[in-house]
Amino acid sequence: MAAVDRGLAERGAGAAEKPALDLNAVAQRIVDALDRNETPAALDWRHAPWCLWRTVPALVAHASARQMLLAQAARPDRRAVYRRLASSFLIDYAPGRDAMEEVGATLAGQAAATGEPWASLQDAYRIFAPGGVRRLAEGALTQGCTVPELLSRHGLGAVASSAGLAEAAYQAGLTVLAERPVRSAAERLDTVKTWCLNPRGEVIYHAYRAEMVNALVLPYRDTMPSKGDQSLLLNFLTARFGDPRIRAGSWIGMEAAAGIVKRWLTEVALRQFFDVVDTIAPEGMWRYRRAFWSAYHQRDLILNAWVVFGEDGAREARRAFGQNIAFGRFIKGGGKPVLPGHAVLLIDLGRCIVADWSHTGYCNIWPADDPSRPRHLNAQTYSTDDVRRTVPHDRSERSLTAHDIFSHAGSDNYVWQHRVAARISALTGQRLSQSAFAVEFG
Repeated sequence: MAAVDRGLAERGAGAAEKPALDLNAVAQRIVDALDRNETPAALDWRHAPWCLWRTVPALVAHASARQMLLAQAARPDRRAVYRRLASSFLIDYAPGRDAMEEVGATLAGQAAATGEPWASLQDAYRIFAPGGVRRLAEGALTQGCTVPELLSRHGLGAVASSAGLAEAAYQAGLTVLAERPVRSAAERLDTVKTWCLNPRGEVIYHAYRAEMVNALVLPYRDTMPSKGDQSLLLNFLTARFGDPRIRAGSWIGMEAAAGIVKRWLTEVALRQFFDVVDTIAPEGMWRYRRAFWSAYHQRDLILNAWVVFGEDGAREARRAFGQNIAFGRFIKGGGKPVLPGHAVLLIDLGRCIVADWSHTGYCNIWPADDPSRPRHLNAQTYSTDDVRRTVPHDRSERSLTAHDIFSHAGSDNYVWQHRVAARISALTGQRLSQSAFAVEFG
């Protein structure tokens, strides 16, 4: 092995560049030589650190080659070997890859003696020890930069952007963010944009889109962001992944976050319905209806909510909520004509579906297994027949109730509210008392 030792006697600091040659062939020649109990060629052995993990054969699986390489990297007079091995560790790092901890232990033990940048990186983040990727990610977040930028500050710009360790730290950083409470939605969004988007605004690692979404959304598991924060986050998320009520396939793998976003969108839908209809068709009963349905939302009983507008409602919704707001539209057809100000609030309560009409229209309820229920809660268009029950000739309260149709008479005495709440309770098992939906005056 003397020739090998002489070939590795050069010294150096910083990152080493991966050679542009057939490393598979190099690895094969090294393995063949060792299996014959021969010394590998000095030039081949010089490239051995690059053949640990990604070549076929991989030297990490060859005990003699691995042990010999680690022994040399641990020698103070073999800084060039250390430099190549440390660079290979950064570039080829992947969680769970064979012998990563063993190689990392060797690099950690010799980092201080080898010098910069390895000494400071090991001292500050212990990057070669288990948990190093998370510590590196936390360091970057604390300094308000990305992991490649942090590595570049330590003189590793040549490998920073392509390093597997940087990619693993990217994922770890998003996990850290998802675990931390949000101080400001705008600040969190700016951090995620800096962390996850390239200068063109494109996601850097599509494989970690779920982690990106989780970093923005999961801290709100038990809290509701303000209207402004909801709008800020929803605009970013729906522009990239669509509305999870409509494009569920784009949210596969991030179902927990989708559930939280749907809760925000439910609140938006409720505000749409009541704010818009209050503008285009003012009625004294709106405060009672807002209080009633908001009570179900506040108890997380509404799984999905969607609003259907006529022309005037659509215009007002876009004026009030922005051009990209999602809602359904009435189309021609159906037995009930669409009058100015008409709108319908569609609500999925799990075991029943509700269609609450504006004006003096009725509240319609269907058991979830009723074939006549609205088939889609997030469609772009509806006829009036799609979102209402057929009204019987006998329009007495008794007859209407028997058909799961409820007028809104007696709002201030909570008459209709008790009838609707009782029917929902019978279908879902979820009962709200009057105190939950009582209107406060003052």
